[in-house]
Amino acid sequence: MADVAQQFRIDFDEERKAIEAELDGLPDVPKDALQPKIDSLVQRIHALEKELTLKLALLPSYDARQCLESIKAMSEKLSQLRVKLVPKPKFSFKSRKAAASPSSSLSSTPSTSSSAVASAAMAVDSSAPSPNKSAMDESLFMKFENRSNEHLFIGALALTADDGQAKDVALTNLTNCTINLVHSIPLGAIHIRNLKQCVLIIPPVSGSILLHDCQGCTLVGACHQSRMHTSSDMNIYLHVTSEPIIEDCTNMRFAPYGSILPEEQLEQLFQRADLDRNKNLYDRVKDFNWLRQQQSPNWRLLSPEEIDPSPASKVLGQQLTFVR
Repeated sequence: MADVAQQFRIDFDEERKAIEAELDGLPDVPKDALQPKIDSLVQRIHALEKELTLKLALLPSYDARQCLESIKAMSEKLSQLRVKLVPKPKFSFKSRKAAASPSSSLSSTPSTSSSAVASAAMAVDSSAPSPNKSAMDESLFMKFENRSNEHLFIGALALTADDGQAKDVALTNLTNCTINLVHSIPLGAIHIRNLKQCVLIIPPVSGSILLHDCQGCTLVGACHQSRMHTSSDMNIYLHVTSEPIIEDCTNMRFAPYGSILPEEQLEQLFQRADLDRNKNLYDRVKDFNWLRQQQSPNWRLLSPEEIDPSPASKVLGQQLTFVR
């Protein structure tokens, strides 16, 4: 195990240095070659993050944190350089596809390469609000923000372009809300920030669930990666195929994902998200603030008596069964 972890760190650092060198040289790339170079760097950062996810369980906590922070830094730098070097296109009447009308709830883009860069920039979470947040184009997301005491259903957001691609979602500044993201719309990464006393139902998604600054919420979600920061007092019903990460969190309680839909429909969503239903590491939480061998005091598993499907049942309007 130690040899595998050591070799991974050597390979990781070698690729990291190569990517950083190309990022430093990006301003000198000719304009006609700039977008292909950016796309290539996006793919390399994604590949490096994916490989890190696969090896995360083998790495010491310090090494895992260093690698995650390196990927975050590279993604943020790429996002900054993209904003600086690739200005947003001006309005043009040459193509009707180019101008999607803005919406307070939803904006999407037909540009695959731009969406990929934004996804790479946001996919690596930070442990605190980033000073570079403004450089990340949140107009690419489906989003609910600044709401209180409402029921929010993703199906109420009108799609400006249904291209079959997974949509990222941003949920920001919500209080006492119930949020239902279960729909036929394929979803990628779910970005959650500053939710208070909310109940959130997330179907199987093809990306990550990234959470900051939340208190007193119930979250039901299935994803490839889960990262939670500066949050407290949460019940989390989770299906995740890599070890979930918490940092600067307290009183986080975990249980397995519930049967939120009929079996056939749920199986289809897991397949579409490319999630292995037989692999759920919800109970192998890594706390980056707790480096000792003993159990972290910042999280625990819900006991069978504490597992309660009623908040999710209320959101979905049907009686549910969760594993106890």
